[in-house]
Amino acid sequence: MHFKSISSILLFILLPSLIIECLDSFQIFKGVDLRYQRDAISNGEWWRLLSGHFDHLGWRHFMLNAAFLALLLSLFKPLMKVRKTVFLTLGAMLSISTLMWFFSPEIVWYVGLSGCLYSLLFYAIALDRRYPLNFRLFALVVITIKILMEQMQIEFVMVSDFISGPVAVDSHLYGALVGAAFVVISHLLSKFKDLNI
Repeated sequence: MHFKSISSILLFILLPSLIIECLDSFQIFKGVDLRYQRDAISNGEWWRLLSGHFDHLGWRHFMLNAAFLALLLSLFKPLMKVRKTVFLTLGAMLSISTLMWFFSPEIVWYVGLSGCLYSLLFYAIALDRRYPLNFRLFALVVITIKILMEQMQIEFVMVSDFISGPVAVDSHLYGALVGAAFVVISHLLSKFKDLNI
């Protein structure tokens, strides 16, 4: 069941990205751009709030995100339920895009899954009780320090060079905030469930 869940989630989340990369590589639809593009969104192309996360800078960027997603799915039990994880991912995509729209006007375009992956990572680490609490707290502190370093404009040049483009660090910040919100919502829902409300 574990392998089946991972495969289903990877298929649902990565298949659109794979198709987009193939179309880009073989130049099947020349000039088609699916990225989060602020000007286009302001002109009514709201679907870019979602599609931008499925688009990537290229194959290396796609493979890096795909490998990170596969690793998260294999390590964390809270991400084993297919519907729940797909729902969380889509919710993270829309939330991160909305946060970028309102709080990061300097981001005129964005592509990739990295912000969503931070949401899933934060959510999974916080809620996976198979790992000791001290380990989970330490991991969350490390993630927070990395995000703060990015916000202080300490560049991780190796990543930018590997993906052949800039890293939108605000998406990581918003992803972690959305992941933390998911944790709070999960706790609240479990409390209501315990109270039979």
